[in-house]
Amino acid sequence: MKRKIASVMVAALILTPSLPVSLCSANVAAATNYSTYVNGKVYAAQFEGTSYEQTVFFPKELTSSSKKYPVVVWGNGTFASWDVYEELLSQISAGGYIVVANDDRYCGSGESESASVDFIVGKNSDKNSIFYNKVDVDHIGAGGHSQGGMSAVNASLKNSKIDCVFDIAGCQTPSEASQLKVPTFFMSGTKDLVVNALWVKNTYNKCKAPAVYASLKNGYHLDPVDTHSPAVYVEYALNWFDAFLKNDSKAKAGFLKGGKLSKDSRWVNYASKNF
Repeated sequence: MKRKIASVMVAALILTPSLPVSLCSANVAAATNYSTYVNGKVYAAQFEGTSYEQTVFFPKELTSSSKKYPVVVWGNGTFASWDVYEELLSQISAGGYIVVANDDRYCGSGESESASVDFIVGKNSDKNSIFYNKVDVDHIGAGGHSQGGMSAVNASLKNSKIDCVFDIAGCQTPSEASQLKVPTFFMSGTKDLVVNALWVKNTYNKCKAPAVYASLKNGYHLDPVDTHSPAVYVEYALNWFDAFLKNDSKAKAGFLKGGKLSKDSRWVNYASKNF
């Protein structure tokens, strides 16, 4: 009953963020001053931007490593901000990614998510940034939930640096989906009362790029947020981004027919094409 009430609230465009986390200025040199997640393995810091406030999650090891890290940019659901997705975003970062979120609560155009790409690419060449020469600018993915899924799709149409899309219950139009040129994973929930599974499947059908579709059995619209059940999305987000941002052939095989996803009893109506 709690999940049904929550879904109705979203349908009415009411989504209450979780309690805010106190983040320090990213200009502070000592990484120990950043907020920490995942048992201290992930740091996060806020950056003031020209148009959007960016919040960046990054592995603790980045502060002392000489290697470059692939990037995931994130789009929020309607009227939500990044802080309702802390668990999802920090766990993705713990998998070896710089994750860039922002405070845009109405992001469907993809403009703010595209701006997150440009922001982190700029930090890679900024000698005063903790991300100087730490960003793998050739491997960038976009993800999002609900209107944020629409944002991820549209950001990939705006920004050629984006290599793949992870779309949870996205409300993009079939026309937008038809323009996709990068591998995209379309997800829905069988009990989503806000963005119907049939709508998401229709956008998958219109996509001409490599694509995968699956619907979470008994899945509700708010499952990806911290107060619900984001774990299954963390699992497949990491697999998806590992496949296309780390060139992990085993992870990619898991999305093909006969692979892990197609055999996972938690998901139904699996489909894939154009690989």
